[in-house]
Amino acid sequence: MHGPETARRLNREACEGKPPQNPLRHHPRIQALRVIVNQLPVDGMYRAALHRSLGRYADQLVSRPQYQPEEGWDDLEALQQVTLGDMMEEALWDSLGRHG
Repeated sequence: MHGPETARRLNREACEGKPPQNPLRHHPRIQALRVIVNQLPVDGMYRAALHRSLGRYADQLVSRPQYQPEEGWDDLEALQQVTLGDMMEEALWDSLGRHG
């Protein structure tokens, strides 16, 4: 019975102009990443892109294994990689749109 209730809530929020919130926003790993991102010495545009990626890829971030140091990318590195990939893809599409 959660399906219709969820759809009604999302529609109500969309009509009110509020974006739907990611259900994983309170997951400990996502909260920890949010704190780290807010403390990074980066410009506002990159920080905003990281926050967008946190919402967009939260499910993938929490489902990946937590590696030990030197074993694989930590959560921040994974977040930065997908963010940079999205930024490059967006720049490519913008370039093609202007020149193509």
